This record gives sequence, structure tokens and C-alpha cells, in this order.
Amino acid sequence: MNTNTLSTNKNSRDGSTVQAVDRALMLLKLIGESKSPISLKDLVASCGLNRTTVWRLIGSLENEGLVEKDPMTNGYRLGFLFYRLAMQNNPYNSLIHRAKNTLEALRDAIDETVILSVPKMDGIYTINQLDPSQSVRLVDYTNTITPLHHCTSNGKVLLSTFSENELEQYLSKELIAKTTHTITDKAQLIEQINWTRHNKVGLSIGEYGENENAMSAPVFDTHQNLVAFITIGGPGFRLTKEDLLNLKGTLLQAAKEIEQNLTSFGK
Repeated sequence: MNTNTLSTNKNSRDGSTVQAVDRALMLLKLIGESKSPISLKDLVASCGLNRTTVWRLIGSLENEGLVEKDPMTNGYRLGFLFYRLAMQNNPYNSLIHRAKNTLEALRDAIDETVILSVPKMDGIYTINQLDPSQSVRLVDYTNTITPLHHCTSNGKVLLSTFSENELEQYLSKELIAKTTHTITDKAQLIEQINWTRHNKVGLSIGEYGENENAMSAPVFDTHQNLVAFITIGGPGFRLTKEDLLNLKGTLLQAAKEIEQNLTSFGK
């Protein structure tokens, strides 16, 4: 038996398998990043592979439910399997579940929008939003990442946890105005951040959306790591700054309840 031949054949098979996976992943990325169903012709042009190879890979992906053909355009989009797996394996499901009762009680008590979000490297990610019975309400931010803005209530809470060096680095860039109420003066923003540290809540009064007001509180784990934010918000004509400040105790109590629910995990 020629062991050298066996070794060469094994390496060839492994290399072929990895190459096929790499190519399939490239196609999935192209399909996932396309704003509309993408045609086979455009896939071939974008990936640099020949038509037969792309057709064969797409066929395998389609058979497994990872991609599907749009009946109207005959272009390809991500298949339902992606969404089913994402729903089953959402890393924030546990946090959402443990905050659920508290958030629902808070929403029902104030009849305004309640948002649960988490800090990310590139901003703040909204993982759950509970809307009130009101017909005029905030837009749905669920599953969206908001860049770290000094003009959002949860952004101010996050900035209040920064070290002196981290805050200095953030303030070294220009403070962009989102509305006419956005704070763009660095000294004034520092004053707001200090107020947030002292009061344990962040306020945004028409600073991110001209007609939106909001207040956020942090949620910490047992090691005092910031893991989430609770935000209450609504239109300015119905939820004023004074209204929000009156709800400060209620919001902080809700944050504390969620912290206790997280602490009891596994007990």
C-alpha cells in the first residue's frame, strides 16, 4: 500500500471540502448583503466563479433551505432556515425572557414605549421593544444597532460608565447634532454625563428625535458589568421632561428587578 498516495488523496479531499465551504459562504454573504433577490448572473459576476460552479453550490444551499428563489424575480435570497435558526439561538433570549414580566408591567403602568437594549462594540443594540396602546408611539427599533450617540438616553448612560481616558477619546471628535436640541458643546455634555452618573439615569429631550423624549437606566450583573439598558420613551407632547423625572424611581426599580432576575439564574 502506498502511504504517500493515501496522504496526497486525503489532503486533496480536505482541500476540496474547505474550498467548497469557502465558496458557499462567499455566495451566502453576497446573497445576504444584497438589498433585493440577486440573480445567478449577478452572483457569477460578483464572485468570480464560473456559472456551473455557482449553479451547483446554489443548488446545494437551496436543497438545505439556506437560500431560496424569489418567484417574482427568480433571484436568490436567504432561506427561511436562517431565520428559524436565528430565532432559536438568539443569544439574548435568556435576558429577554428574564426581563419580560418587568418590562410588561412597566409598559402597562406608564402606557408608553419600553425598550430593552444592550451595549455593543459599535453602538447599542435593541433586543426587545414593548409598545403602548397609544396610537402615536416611537418607531420600532427592535433588532437595530444605534451608533453610540451622546444625544440618546442610553448613550449617555453608556458614556457615564467610561473611564476618564475613554471619555476623553470620545470627546476628541466632533459632536454631531441630530436635532436643534442636541448638545454639541463638550463642557455641557460633560455636565450631562456627570448628572447621569449622579442620578443613575440618562435623559434625551428632543435630542435624537425632534419630537421624542426618553429616559434610560442601566442594568448591571453581579460583577457590576453593564449588560443592558431599560428605556422608556414617547412623543414630547405626551411625555415631558418632568413626566420622565417623575418616573425615575419606577424605572430604577424595574432595572433593579431585572438585575435580581439575572442573579437568580440557575437557582
